[in-house]
Amino acid sequence: MSDELAHDLLWQADGHLTDVALTALADGEVALLSPAAASHAEECDACARRLGDAALFSTLLSEELAPVLLPVREPRQLPVAALLAAFALAIAGSLPVLIELPRWLLDVPRAVLVHTPLALRVAASFLKVISAAGPSLLLVWVTTTLVLAGFGLWVARSGTRQVEWKEAHR
Repeated sequence: MSDELAHDLLWQADGHLTDVALTALADGEVALLSPAAASHAEECDACARRLGDAALFSTLLSEELAPVLLPVREPRQLPVAALLAAFALAIAGSLPVLIELPRWLLDVPRAVLVHTPLALRVAASFLKVISAAGPSLLLVWVTTTLVLAGFGLWVARSGTRQVEWKEAHR
């Protein structure tokens, strides 16, 4: 199968090349043209003039549309000084916690031993209530969960729309 354009796409009734053929030639797609069409473009003054006009128009159009179609953003440099300052502030802000960290780590085993029995009693009481309540508690739980999830989704979507609209209209 040939990649050449059909005869009626290459030639006009008056024997000159069509705009499709001239555009293909101007774009460097010589493989789409038959050898006769390519040689005609070189030999015929009228077609050569139309080819020059098409190439010039294509160049001018590309230059005019380039800023619109392909906005070029200049790369930003990494704000090293700001990052270092933020890192220094984060370390300075965490110093009181870091100073107390060894003592807190020594208290963890005692806190686990003291609070584990209480947590287990609360979990057992919760399981008793769930098993005694039956399907009504499950219905209340599911309904509450769905209402809260719906409200959260509504808040998230309404906030996102405002940000998207503001970004699109800058």
